[in-house]
Amino acid sequence: MDSLHQNQGPGRAPAQDAQSRMLAEQEERRKSRLQISGHLFIKRFLILLNEKQLAEDIKKQYIEKVLHAVFFFGRVHKRMVKPTDFLGPRIYQSLRAKFPRPFEQYDTHLPGLTPYSILLQFGTEVAGCSTQEQMESFLRDFNNTLQNELQQEANLKPSEFVFRAAIVAFSIYRDPEDGAAPPLFYGASLSCSGLLERKIMIDILCIKTWHKAVAFAVHHGEHDLAIVFPDKVQCRAFYYRHGAFMEKQPCVKCREMFHVDFQPPADGTRENSQWPYGNCAENESLSKLLQGIPGLQERVVSTHTPPQPNTYQAIEQEFTDSIESSFRNHLVQLLQENNLFSYHPLQLF
Repeated sequence: MDSLHQNQGPGRAPAQDAQSRMLAEQEERRKSRLQISGHLFIKRFLILLNEKQLAEDIKKQYIEKVLHAVFFFGRVHKRMVKPTDFLGPRIYQSLRAKFPRPFEQYDTHLPGLTPYSILLQFGTEVAGCSTQEQMESFLRDFNNTLQNELQQEANLKPSEFVFRAAIVAFSIYRDPEDGAAPPLFYGASLSCSGLLERKIMIDILCIKTWHKAVAFAVHHGEHDLAIVFPDKVQCRAFYYRHGAFMEKQPCVKCREMFHVDFQPPADGTRENSQWPYGNCAENESLSKLLQGIPGLQERVVSTHTPPQPNTYQAIEQEFTDSIESSFRNHLVQLLQENNLFSYHPLQLF
């Protein structure tokens, strides 16, 4: 028996060494993709800002958001990517002198949006994209330029771009008493790579960014509880491929969380969604709708059954009493387990 163990030992060591090398190479490739993705997103966003005739305070607001978000994902990555790694020494010094806040706070404060969601916000609030055609044209120009640079500068596929949003959605409310064209409220799927990063970001968004009813739906995603929107609310999702936006049916998790008029409607299949509840573009889109249409949130109910109350007031109360603290505790746990102690619980928001 001893001789058998002795014979196995030397054989296992080279295999373990090879596996360790393979894992290290994979991690290095992921780090490289993150570094390249962050560099190109910042570069492309700076060009976008310079193309517009904008007030300096608006430029500052947006570039600070983008820098903070990108630096944050570099900070929580398994092999940390520092701001200077994204920018290089010369641009690092220039941007830090003009916009010191994200360089000082990315290690102590949490962002409120992922990079592509900041782009959507810019498209609506600054670029003036009020119709579906305008927003798609705006995003298509950004995506195509970015993809060309990915291939030319880094030989990366679009799917390897860390900050890409695979899906974009918009929600509308057609008020029967208002003949005007309804505003479109856009959202993006989580534009970050890595399960840990997604879990952390979903907690952050549910606490500080998304509407309480959407946070309620994410929290109860696995509990067979949903929120129900009033009639005349519609949600459409699209995926981007080969320079065009194609309609997409809602995934099974969105159908479990949101009872709303999805277009195109689901076909009844129950695909195995690998992403966590809260990952999809519908969350941000429906959240913005509830935040943007006065009085609409009061008409949202949950699928709680009597004697449990299902009104919006009950949804809001449950968020205040338990859901918010649940997300906070989970977020702190994730940060502590992964040695991200720079984010002190009292400094999170």
